[in-house]
Amino acid sequence: MRRVFPLYALSGFISLGYQVAWFRIFIDWFGSTNLTFALVVCNFIGGLGCGALLSQRITRLLAGRTGIGDKLRLYGLIELLVGVSALVTVAVEYLPADLWGSFPYHLDDGIRVQTIRYQIAQGAIAAISLFLPCLFMGVTFPLLCDIFRSILRNGQLPSTLYAWNTIGACAGVLACQFILIPEIGHQPTFWLMAGLNILLGLYFLASGGAPASDEVADTAWATFPSAGVPPRSGSALIACAALSGLLAGALEGDMFKRIDFIVVLSPGAIMSFISFWAVLGIFLASIIVRHVERIRLVHIKVAYGLAALCYFAIWRFSDELTYLVGNPPDVRGVHHFPVSLSQLFVYTGIYVLPSYLLVSLLLPYVCNRLQGMGKHLGLAYGLNTVGFCLGLIAFTLVAPRLNIFYSLKLFLAFMVLAALALACISEFRPIKAWQIAVLVVLVASACIATPRRFDRDFFTPLMWPNAVAAQGLRSNAAHTTYFLELPNNNMKLFFGRLSMSGTSPRSQQYMRLMAHFPLLAHPHPEKVLLICFGVGNTASAIAAHESITRIDAVDLNENVFKTAPAFAEHHGFVHLDPRLRMINDDGRNFLALSDETYDLITSEPPPPMAGGVYRLYSREYYEQVLAHLSSDGLMSQWLPIGQLPNDAIELVTRTFVAVFPYSLLFEGAGQHLILLGSRSPIRLEQLSEHFYKSDRVRTDLLRIGVSTPSALVARVIRNDAELRRRLGPGRVLSDQHNDLEHLFYDPEEVQRIPY
Repeated sequence: MRRVFPLYALSGFISLGYQVAWFRIFIDWFGSTNLTFALVVCNFIGGLGCGALLSQRITRLLAGRTGIGDKLRLYGLIELLVGVSALVTVAVEYLPADLWGSFPYHLDDGIRVQTIRYQIAQGAIAAISLFLPCLFMGVTFPLLCDIFRSILRNGQLPSTLYAWNTIGACAGVLACQFILIPEIGHQPTFWLMAGLNILLGLYFLASGGAPASDEVADTAWATFPSAGVPPRSGSALIACAALSGLLAGALEGDMFKRIDFIVVLSPGAIMSFISFWAVLGIFLASIIVRHVERIRLVHIKVAYGLAALCYFAIWRFSDELTYLVGNPPDVRGVHHFPVSLSQLFVYTGIYVLPSYLLVSLLLPYVCNRLQGMGKHLGLAYGLNTVGFCLGLIAFTLVAPRLNIFYSLKLFLAFMVLAALALACISEFRPIKAWQIAVLVVLVASACIATPRRFDRDFFTPLMWPNAVAAQGLRSNAAHTTYFLELPNNNMKLFFGRLSMSGTSPRSQQYMRLMAHFPLLAHPHPEKVLLICFGVGNTASAIAAHESITRIDAVDLNENVFKTAPAFAEHHGFVHLDPRLRMINDDGRNFLALSDETYDLITSEPPPPMAGGVYRLYSREYYEQVLAHLSSDGLMSQWLPIGQLPNDAIELVTRTFVAVFPYSLLFEGAGQHLILLGSRSPIRLEQLSEHFYKSDRVRTDLLRIGVSTPSALVARVIRNDAELRRRLGPGRVLSDQHNDLEHLFYDPEEVQRIPY
């Protein structure tokens, strides 16, 4: 028995190692959105739940087909199946990107969106590659509890097993996040987990050693001397398991949305950190239930009330908490947080651990009780995980679809209702249908009563949205978008708390130069791909060139396109230009699907250190772009040095220069620099030749202060030879190694681009 505990901890290590790697792999497939978070967590937990519900059937089926009588050998077979089925994810990587065509989009209200067939196929492949191994994972916990249910006294086996498994899971998150992925990348990490999983399965398959069935005795209810009369059917305990999962899933989903809202430039590590602290909370809860023998349901009811109070208090003082963990705002009211990965790790822990620990006390308590009654845990564990998925979906995909303000307020009401529901449950009386009906009515009433309007109280007094009325509020669950009309005819587009783009003179200058400079340097540009539309400044500059016959604008957020009419006076009604195709997709995914070539590909994503954005600054991305450029084609890439530490500036620039045969760096506006790359030498003399050919282009350049060709050439900071000489060989940014995740902007560091 003793060997099972550390080996089941290894199983937990492997499971969360898979999850961290799946987060990265699914970002490659779907982009860095809450859809990725929900797909990974829902399939992960949903697979565990279905596996638990079907645990007895699956084990009987496998035992019948294989003739294996030793249940520990059967457990080894299931672990082996986990490892083998996980390799489906690796196989999916080799599917051709254009399996469903090179342009799987259809027109919907002026925007080209992915066809239903394509979305279903992609979602199904993703679900199968993740759900299937998790289904087998879910079989293991009820099976081990069933094998050894008589070994530990007082019916404490489930909480003990749960504790070992979760401490292994915590170690898996940390090892992957801080060691394996930074050193070897997420795909090799995934292969390593699959290999360990197969070895673990082979060990148990070869050794076995489960106690014979006649050694297993029922654990008497008398082991709970203060419990009173045993429950008649255990239905109340089953309901508690489902409620526990529902609240835990909703809590994890809300934490992801809430922390992402507060931490404006949140790196991808937030997903892993939330998982770590949540699993640590489950581990500590299991330890408490295991060692505090007098714990009863009434104590857990109090814990649920405390969890709601604690979570509300942390949210109420969330900004003060960021100042405590990080740095206070500077003299301009700008708050730089986090400035290190450890800061973010601690902040996430303060947010997640207390509430999650208190909420997680219920499930191990329920499992111990049911085990003490001699019941199989598949139903309770399965309903808990199904409830988890429902809660997670509700607060990552459904409620945020109205807007983030509605979702965050609704969750606090839901948490209070969950605490009240638990307070009304007695484990010695069966659950009545009217009790469920009352809870459903109360939740529905909360959904209706919660305000859906923009809420300026979600912002500090130093933030523009607190002082200026928001307009054009929209949400697609991933982002809540709106815009503000600020003084001096400056309009800003916001995603939550993050200002994504604007129409200030400086913004107009660098965004328009991203198009004008390369288009004037091209012999005869015709087709342009614009990755990230923003407020339309760059698209407007592209449209000023009469030789352009098509502009493909790709943006992951369809509401950016829907907001375009509000900025029409600033971008010259470019959204109505017949040459413009607005395509709702991830830029990397579009390039993988498309067989088009372009004369210019311009890329202006969110800041490079935001979550998942490194994929639009990586070597693989630039190689994709290069493959889609015509013989004289160019690429322009935004480089906001005012938002990056020096190491990140060097890393991004070296990666760009390493891929493009010819490149240069020029000033867009102040600290907004622009990298320019091409297959062929960049001929600056063509700027002079083309500058005066178009009145529209010259007029557009005059509005941003560029009146002569020499004014454009003077903006060049470094040519190709200077870039290569100064950078030299070194590490580059790749999809497998998100080095930007471990670098943070320090406002006291002076950015250096000597020239």
